[in-house]
Amino acid sequence: MAFLISMRRRLILLTLIQLMTILLVVHVYTFGKYKEESKGEYKETPKQESKEMVSFSKDDPRLLLLELMEDQGHRLDYIEKHNADIQEVFHQMDLVTKENKKALLSFLSQPVINDHSFDYIHNPDRACVNSNTDVLIMVPSSPGNFQNRKNIRSGDYSTFTGNIENRAQIMFFIGLTKSNETQMRIDEESETYEDIVQESFEDVYRNIRYKSVSMLRWVSTYCREARFVIRNDDDISVNLSLVLDTVKRTREKYANFILGRVRMNDMPMRNMKDKYALSRQEYAPNVFPPFALGGLLGLTTLTAELLYQAALRVSPIWLDDVYITGICAPHVGVKLINDSSFAFKHKGKWAH
Repeated sequence: MAFLISMRRRLILLTLIQLMTILLVVHVYTFGKYKEESKGEYKETPKQESKEMVSFSKDDPRLLLLELMEDQGHRLDYIEKHNADIQEVFHQMDLVTKENKKALLSFLSQPVINDHSFDYIHNPDRACVNSNTDVLIMVPSSPGNFQNRKNIRSGDYSTFTGNIENRAQIMFFIGLTKSNETQMRIDEESETYEDIVQESFEDVYRNIRYKSVSMLRWVSTYCREARFVIRNDDDISVNLSLVLDTVKRTREKYANFILGRVRMNDMPMRNMKDKYALSRQEYAPNVFPPFALGGLLGLTTLTAELLYQAALRVSPIWLDDVYITGICAPHVGVKLINDSSFAFKHKGKWAH
C-alpha cells in the first residue's frame, strides 16, 4: 500500500512538472514579448539566456517537487491538492528566482504549528455557493457591535451588494462572548441575516490574530468560488466601487497580492502598558517588516488561501496586520502593494 501511495504521488507530481514545463515555455515567450512592447514597468529586452532557464537543469523549477519528494521530512498533501494554484504563484515569480520557488514549496510542505481548530458557533457555510459570490467582503467585528453591523447592512454596502452585477457578499466575523445576553442577540441576528461567522475563541483584543485567521480559514474552506476578497473593519467608511476596481486592475497583472496602506520601518512598542505592546520574547527584532494596515485590504482568494496556510506554519505574534501581511505574506510569495485607493478614516482620523 505504501508503495502504491508513493507511486500515485510520483505520478501526480510528474504531471504537475509537465504542466509547469509548458507554463515556463509560454511564460518566457510572452514575458519577452511583453517587455518589448510595454511602455510601463518592463522596458529591457530579455537576454538570450532566457532559453536556458527552461532547460532541464538540476535546479530547474520542474525538478523542485521531485527534490522535495526525496526529503522524507516534507508533507506534500497541500501541494498535491492545489497544484494549479501553486503554478499561478510560480507564474508571477521571476523566472530566475528558482531558490525562492523551492523555498515556497518547502514551506508549504512543513507541518502545522498553529492549529486553528476552533468550533463554529454560527457558520453560514452555503452563503457563497447559494449567491454565486465573486466578491467577498470580510468584516471583523466585536460581538457587541450590533449598531456597526446594522449600519453596514443598511448603508452603501447594501446598495453595492444589492446590485446583482457585483455578485458581492458581506460576512461578519466574531469570536465568543462571555455575556449570555449578548450571545442570545447574536443568535437572533445570525438567524435573521445569515451573515455571521462566529468561532469559539474568546473575543478579546489580544486575540485579533485568531479573528484574522478565522477569516482566511473561512474563505479557503467555504468561499473558494469567489475571485476577490475585501477586508475592512466595521467602523470605517469605504468607497467599495473604487476599491474593487483597483483590485480587479491589479489582478490583470498579479495573481497573488495584498493591496492596502503599507507601513515601512515601524518599531514595536516595548512599554507593556501600551495598547499595541510587544515584548522582546514575543518579537525580538527592533523593526517590523513592511506591512499593510488591517483596516482595509484587497486581495485574491488565492492569496487568502496561501496566507491561511502560512498562518498555520509561522510563529505568531498577536498584532494581526503585522503578522499576516508582514510576516506570513513573504513566505508564500505575496506581493505587498501600497495604493491610495485604500486610504481610510478611523474615528475621524486618516490612517496612514
